[in-house]
Amino acid sequence: MEKQTFFFLLSGEYETLPVAELRSVLNILDPEHELIGISPTRRILISNTDIKSAKTAVERAAYTKLCCRLIAVTKTSERDLLNSITEEAIAEIFHEGAEKFAVRGKRIEGAEIDKLAIERELGAKILRLNPRLKVDLTNPDILIFILSEPQLTFIGVLIHSKPKNFFKDRIAGKRPFSLPSAMQPDFSRAMVNLAEVKPGGKILDPFSGTGGIVIEAGLLGYDVYGVELKEWIAEGALRNLKRYLPGREFMIVGDARYPVFREGLFDAFVTDPPYGRSTTVPSESIQSLLNKFFDSSLKLLKKEGRIVMASPADIELEEIAAAHGLRLLGRHLARVHGSLIRKVVVLGK
Repeated sequence: MEKQTFFFLLSGEYETLPVAELRSVLNILDPEHELIGISPTRRILISNTDIKSAKTAVERAAYTKLCCRLIAVTKTSERDLLNSITEEAIAEIFHEGAEKFAVRGKRIEGAEIDKLAIERELGAKILRLNPRLKVDLTNPDILIFILSEPQLTFIGVLIHSKPKNFFKDRIAGKRPFSLPSAMQPDFSRAMVNLAEVKPGGKILDPFSGTGGIVIEAGLLGYDVYGVELKEWIAEGALRNLKRYLPGREFMIVGDARYPVFREGLFDAFVTDPPYGRSTTVPSESIQSLLNKFFDSSLKLLKKEGRIVMASPADIELEEIAAAHGLRLLGRHLARVHGSLIRKVVVLGK
């Protein structure tokens, strides 16, 4: 499929996680894609890929909001922006049969530009350059999207955007069963994506709790298994799975330190161990728990398998993993609330 240049708008929620997640998603969808660059604010990523992969990336990634086919990159000024739209650019934007268009702008990270004036003036310039075109704000054939950050402005044709309230129905507090420590669906989905498992692969969450990671992995099309030690939590997770993965709901009551699966079965482990909050192993330290888990369960991973694991930032997760011969492939920090900072590490065998 033909490669084109796209820019993606990322969430500003965390510093490194949105970029890492989108890069992992593109690695899954189009291993031959080319990263062109990341903007100064880290909110915009530019890549050469095919249009199907670009659209699917927006649908799949938790922290990617939209993508556009890139037309121009300019300094964030009205003059530079208007000068970037030439007759040649108009000819490239409007394919055969496209007549109706709209211009939309968005400012991020404090960009100082008059969004409404730019929308109006750019629309007027397009009409001057090609009088056959018409403005249609309701149902345009082409939506020209202007995305401005303080230093740079990106202009493109909108290809796809994530629906509003995409995760609303799956927010932890709205699930049939929840616990105070339950991970939200966007974070769970990002962790699954960081595992870079190809479609149809097998994923294990050995500390599945209320089933949030299992749900997102299942919705992404993976063959996913959840293991939970406490039976009452496993029963609650099963209620969640019945709601969001009907026909695929099952949960294993078991101890992650004593696996029941065959060797080499899984492409990845994606998990958020208990770390002392309502811990399932109150008599053991988290270090002991993870050491026993790694000792017994690494054999379940395929040769190139990955582990994506979350923990509070003060847990020495990287050192524990290194002691078992695991390689650190990535590390991301995310403030959850107040002083609680969550860490996500990506490990390889």
